[in-house]
Amino acid sequence: VIGPLGGLLVLVVLLALLSPDFLTANNLLNVGVQASVVAVLAFGMTFVIVSGGIDLSVGSVAGLAGIVTGWAVAGAGLPLWLAVLVGLASGAVAGLVSGVLITAGRVPPFIATLAMLSVGRGLALVIADGRPITVDGWLTSVGSGELFGVLPYPVLVMVAIGLITAFVLRRTYPGRAMYAIGGNAEAARLSGIKVTRQRLLIYALSGLFAAVAGVLLTARLA
Repeated sequence: VIGPLGGLLVLVVLLALLSPDFLTANNLLNVGVQASVVAVLAFGMTFVIVSGGIDLSVGSVAGLAGIVTGWAVAGAGLPLWLAVLVGLASGAVAGLVSGVLITAGRVPPFIATLAMLSVGRGLALVIADGRPITVDGWLTSVGSGELFGVLPYPVLVMVAIGLITAFVLRRTYPGRAMYAIGGNAEAARLSGIKVTRQRLLIYALSGLFAAVAGVLLTARLA
């Protein structure tokens, strides 16, 4: 932990010395907006890594969720709020499928999520027919707007997802089970934790968080 944190602090100090504008509020908020999508993906990935797994599909699942959201509005004519829910559901389902492959199919996580990476990317291409899908309405305001004209909505989403992640890991049974499974899955099973069920939940959460990142990216790009 000290190594990456120390490197980050050195980088911040160096950039602050090179540019007097780096540590200004506007620039830091801009950095937050640029990092928001990747940060939300990372929060979802945290569940998987803590439990000793790996998920290579989050980027493609994010893209799939964004495409599904746009198609649900432009192609299926759904209300925007319902289209967002459909997009989020698509990510959760993709994660759940990976979880089923890993638990019931006994496929190694690396292989299962690598397959989902290709499937998600291919489905997104098929649904969009290789063309951009335009989205407008309040969703684009989430991507580019600011609360009270100060705090960008993507940063607020990032902070909210980070707090939810911390709460799940520190204060809930599934969160503690993730640590136990990551430490020793067999010991966790013998202590009464339903490892298969928890792994399904873990990958579904990873897919859901990836979908949140995908919808957020869609909101930014319109």
